[in-house]
Amino acid sequence: MRKSTVYFFVVLTLLSLGLILVPRAFSQTQDIKIVSYSYYTDSLGYLDVVGEVQNVGPNTVNPVVLTGAIYSPDGTEISNSYCPVWVSYLTPQQKAPFYMEFPPPSSIGIWQPQDIAKVALTVSIANATSSYQYPDLKVTSNSGSIGTTGNYSGVYTVNGVIQNYGSQTATDITVDATFYNATGTVVAVGNTYDILGTYLTSSLAPSSTISFQVPAFDLNQSVIPSSEKIHSYSLLIQATGPILQGTPPITTTPPSTESSTSPSITSFPSNSSSPTDVTLIVIVVVIIAVAAVAGTILLSRTHKPHQTVKETKKARKKSVAKILPLAQAFFSKQSTLSLRNMSLFKYFLRTLVVYGL
Repeated sequence: MRKSTVYFFVVLTLLSLGLILVPRAFSQTQDIKIVSYSYYTDSLGYLDVVGEVQNVGPNTVNPVVLTGAIYSPDGTEISNSYCPVWVSYLTPQQKAPFYMEFPPPSSIGIWQPQDIAKVALTVSIANATSSYQYPDLKVTSNSGSIGTTGNYSGVYTVNGVIQNYGSQTATDITVDATFYNATGTVVAVGNTYDILGTYLTSSLAPSSTISFQVPAFDLNQSVIPSSEKIHSYSLLIQATGPILQGTPPITTTPPSTESSTSPSITSFPSNSSSPTDVTLIVIVVVIIAVAAVAGTILLSRTHKPHQTVKETKKARKKSVAKILPLAQAFFSKQSTLSLRNMSLFKYFLRTLVVYGL
């Protein structure tokens, strides 16, 4: 058991280093459009930015990672974060949701509307690929409703059925949902994986079906203002396999429901130069140190009791809150690091959190 865990962290470390050293030539960040987004403060005091991106270029991209910053009225950056978009192999014209969390700075304590002058987002990673997901999974029926009992009271939830229309068995299936208000702006997102803690099913044979239920995170429809109430939604099926090669089929995009006013989006300057050898060495040392600490914790920790959905989400947020300030402190001293490498390292840290840190 100990040897397997050590191997896992060695592989994870090498994978992270490989991602950092990926050439920039494959980047397609200019082809990823941030369609719309909004933000709100959740019950934990985090500022959550939810939105949707679209691939407007000719190539499939994977992964897609966003970075963000919050500015105070005097123009000072008071918080920054990142998130992977909830999609693998984003095909041309396809849309996908994202969810980015900003813990409140210690100087603020809790987010207040007057603290936020601007939320700026940018696409930091979007690499072209010749691969694409199995395209023959379709939603055959779906309906949305607001829950009235238990943990789902006031929660907008979509129930539906997926069918495999293709000739191959699909594996590890999840459903992502993007929720819009009356003007077409994204106000919430949700996915089946975060709610169930696992995939809908590990495999779905040809002609088989599977039911799903996906709620909108955080927003209780009975207490939020009318501008945040959900009026429509879109669904995105994800599967880890089979992954195919070549040109994906054309994605059918539903009629646009975007707001007539677009949010402010700030593009960060790109760093065309590669990090210095010294900087790369520093990155290697820090990544290995984090992996070693995480491995030690995993080997030494005792079994934790079962947690509810909300408790699990809170525990993950708290873990991220402990780790991200350390990463941010490190990056603030490394002026030669590109924004792309910064987001990759933070992505690595969140991976450790997801796998049990």
